[in-house]
Amino acid sequence: MADTRRGPERLGPEAWVSAGLKALAKSGASALKADTLATRLGVSRGSFYWHFADVPAFHAAVLRRWREIALENIIAEVETTSDDRLETLLHRAFAAGSGIERAVRAWATADTAARAAVEAVDVERIRYLRKLLVDAGVAPGIAATRARIMNWSYLGFSISSTRLDEASLKQVIRDLSQLAQR
Repeated sequence: MADTRRGPERLGPEAWVSAGLKALAKSGASALKADTLATRLGVSRGSFYWHFADVPAFHAAVLRRWREIALENIIAEVETTSDDRLETLLHRAFAAGSGIERAVRAWATADTAARAAVEAVDVERIRYLRKLLVDAGVAPGIAATRARIMNWSYLGFSISSTRLDEASLKQVIRDLSQLAQR
Protein backbone atom coordinates (compact mmCIF):
# COMPACT_ATOMS: atom_id res chain seq x y z
CA MET A 1 0.00 0.00 0.00
CA ALA A 2 1.36 3.44 -0.91
CA ASP A 3 2.26 5.96 1.76
CA THR A 4 -0.41 8.65 1.43
CA ARG A 5 0.98 10.90 4.16
CA ARG A 6 2.15 14.28 2.91
CA GLY A 7 4.43 17.06 4.04
CA PRO A 8 5.29 17.43 7.70
CA GLU A 9 3.62 14.17 8.80
CA ARG A 10 6.63 12.42 7.23
CA LEU A 11 9.12 14.14 9.50
CA GLY A 12 12.02 11.93 10.50
CA PRO A 13 13.79 11.93 13.87
CA GLU A 14 16.42 14.43 12.66
CA ALA A 15 13.71 16.98 11.86
CA TRP A 16 12.30 16.56 15.37
CA VAL A 17 15.76 16.93 16.94
CA SER A 18 16.50 20.00 14.82
CA ALA A 19 13.18 21.53 15.83
CA GLY A 20 13.97 20.65 19.43
CA LEU A 21 17.32 22.45 19.30
CA LYS A 22 15.67 25.54 17.80
CA ALA A 23 12.91 25.49 20.41
CA LEU A 24 15.46 24.98 23.18
CA ALA A 25 17.53 27.96 22.02
CA LYS A 26 14.44 30.16 21.64
CA SER A 27 12.27 29.13 24.59
CA GLY A 28 14.30 26.92 26.93
CA ALA A 29 13.88 23.32 28.03
CA SER A 30 10.18 23.71 28.75
CA ALA A 31 9.66 23.76 24.95
CA LEU A 32 11.03 20.22 24.59
CA LYS A 33 7.65 18.51 24.89
CA ALA A 34 5.91 16.38 22.30
CA ASP A 35 2.75 18.51 22.21
CA THR A 36 4.62 21.81 22.00
CA LEU A 37 6.89 20.62 19.19
CA ALA A 38 4.10 18.90 17.27
CA THR A 39 2.15 22.14 17.29
CA ARG A 40 5.20 24.11 16.10
CA LEU A 41 5.83 21.59 13.33
CA GLY A 42 2.18 21.31 12.34
CA VAL A 43 2.02 17.54 12.85
CA SER A 44 0.36 15.12 15.22
CA ARG A 45 1.87 13.93 18.47
CA GLY A 46 1.83 10.44 16.98
CA SER A 47 4.63 11.47 14.63
CA PHE A 48 6.78 12.23 17.66
CA TYR A 49 6.08 8.87 19.29
CA TRP A 50 6.73 7.05 16.03
CA HIS A 51 10.40 8.09 16.36
CA PHE A 52 10.91 8.36 20.13
CA ALA A 53 9.77 6.00 22.87
CA ASP A 54 9.13 8.92 25.20
CA VAL A 55 10.18 12.49 25.95
CA PRO A 56 13.37 11.42 27.82
CA ALA A 57 14.46 9.45 24.72
CA PHE A 58 13.90 12.60 22.66
CA HIS A 59 15.86 14.66 25.18
CA ALA A 60 18.74 12.17 24.87
CA ALA A 61 18.67 12.58 21.09
CA VAL A 62 18.70 16.38 21.41
CA LEU A 63 21.68 16.20 23.77
CA ARG A 64 23.53 13.82 21.41
CA ARG A 65 22.99 16.24 18.54
CA TRP A 66 24.18 19.18 20.64
CA ARG A 67 27.34 17.21 21.45
CA GLU A 68 27.92 16.63 17.73
CA ILE A 69 27.48 20.33 16.98
CA ALA A 70 29.31 21.72 20.01
CA LEU A 71 32.22 19.27 20.08
CA GLU A 72 32.59 16.46 17.58
CA ASN A 73 32.01 18.40 14.35
CA ILE A 74 34.31 21.19 15.48
CA ILE A 75 37.13 18.81 16.37
CA ALA A 76 36.72 16.94 13.09
CA GLU A 77 36.94 20.24 11.19
CA VAL A 78 39.99 21.41 13.14
CA GLU A 79 41.78 18.12 12.55
CA THR A 80 41.52 18.60 8.78
CA THR A 81 42.96 22.12 8.67
CA SER A 82 46.49 23.02 7.67
CA ASP A 83 46.18 26.32 9.55
CA ASP A 84 47.02 26.83 13.22
CA ARG A 85 44.70 24.31 14.85
CA LEU A 86 44.32 26.20 18.13
CA GLU A 87 43.34 29.44 16.42
CA THR A 88 41.05 27.54 14.04
CA LEU A 89 39.34 25.89 17.02
CA LEU A 90 38.95 29.18 18.88
CA HIS A 91 37.62 30.97 15.81
CA ARG A 92 35.15 28.19 15.07
CA ALA A 93 33.91 28.19 18.68
CA PHE A 94 33.83 31.94 19.31
CA ALA A 95 32.29 32.81 15.93
CA ALA A 96 29.46 30.27 16.27
CA GLY A 97 26.11 31.37 17.61
CA SER A 98 25.84 30.72 21.32
CA GLY A 99 22.08 30.43 21.80
CA ILE A 100 22.09 26.64 21.93
CA GLU A 101 25.15 26.61 24.22
CA ARG A 102 23.43 28.96 26.68
CA ALA A 103 20.15 27.03 26.49
CA VAL A 104 21.74 23.61 27.09
CA ARG A 105 23.71 24.97 30.04
CA ALA A 106 20.58 26.56 31.51
CA TRP A 107 18.76 23.24 31.05
CA ALA A 108 21.66 21.49 32.82
CA THR A 109 21.00 23.48 35.99
CA ALA A 110 17.72 21.60 36.47
CA ASP A 111 18.13 18.29 34.62
CA THR A 112 20.59 15.53 35.50
CA ALA A 113 20.87 14.13 31.96
CA ALA A 114 21.59 17.58 30.52
CA ARG A 115 24.08 18.22 33.32
CA ALA A 116 25.89 14.96 32.56
CA ALA A 117 26.02 15.86 28.86
CA VAL A 118 27.44 19.32 29.61
CA GLU A 119 30.02 17.90 31.99
CA ALA A 120 31.09 15.29 29.42
CA VAL A 121 31.44 17.93 26.69
CA ASP A 122 33.48 20.16 29.00
CA VAL A 123 35.82 17.29 29.84
CA GLU A 124 36.34 16.53 26.15
CA ARG A 125 36.79 20.20 25.23
CA ILE A 126 39.43 20.64 27.90
CA ARG A 127 41.13 17.39 26.88
CA TYR A 128 41.29 18.51 23.26
CA LEU A 129 42.50 22.02 24.13
CA ARG A 130 45.20 20.46 26.32
CA LYS A 131 46.27 18.23 23.42
CA LEU A 132 46.54 21.20 21.09
CA LEU A 133 48.58 23.12 23.64
CA VAL A 134 50.92 20.18 24.28
CA ASP A 135 51.31 19.75 20.52
CA ALA A 136 52.32 23.44 20.41
CA GLY A 137 55.05 22.85 22.99
CA VAL A 138 53.33 23.75 26.27
CA ALA A 139 54.25 21.49 29.20
CA PRO A 140 51.41 19.04 29.99
CA GLY A 141 50.69 20.33 33.52
CA ILE A 142 50.60 23.94 32.36
CA ALA A 143 48.57 22.96 29.29
CA ALA A 144 45.87 21.39 31.50
CA THR A 145 45.40 24.61 33.48
CA ARG A 146 45.44 26.81 30.39
CA ALA A 147 42.95 24.53 28.64
CA ARG A 148 40.51 25.05 31.53
CA ILE A 149 41.05 28.81 31.38
CA MET A 150 40.43 28.81 27.63
CA ASN A 151 37.23 26.83 28.05
CA TRP A 152 36.06 29.25 30.74
CA SER A 153 36.90 32.15 28.42
CA TYR A 154 34.73 30.63 25.72
CA LEU A 155 31.89 29.98 28.17
CA GLY A 156 32.06 33.55 29.46
CA PHE A 157 31.98 34.87 25.92
CA SER A 158 29.07 32.60 25.02
CA ILE A 159 26.88 34.07 27.77
CA SER A 160 27.99 37.64 27.15
CA SER A 161 25.76 39.96 25.18
CA THR A 162 28.86 41.57 23.64
CA ARG A 163 29.37 40.80 19.99
CA LEU A 164 32.55 41.64 18.14
CA ASP A 165 33.16 42.52 14.53
CA GLU A 166 35.32 40.04 12.61
CA ALA A 167 38.58 42.00 13.01
CA SER A 168 38.12 42.39 16.78
CA LEU A 169 37.19 38.73 17.15
CA LYS A 170 40.31 37.66 15.24
CA GLN A 171 42.46 39.83 17.52
CA VAL A 172 40.90 38.37 20.67
CA ILE A 173 41.44 34.84 19.35
CA ARG A 174 45.03 35.57 18.36
CA ASP A 175 45.79 37.10 21.78
CA LEU A 176 44.12 34.24 23.66
CA SER A 177 46.01 31.68 21.62
CA GLN A 178 49.34 33.45 22.17
CA LEU A 179 48.74 33.83 25.90
CA ALA A 180 47.90 30.15 26.24
CA GLN A 181 51.00 29.05 24.31
CA ARG A 182 53.54 31.14 26.27
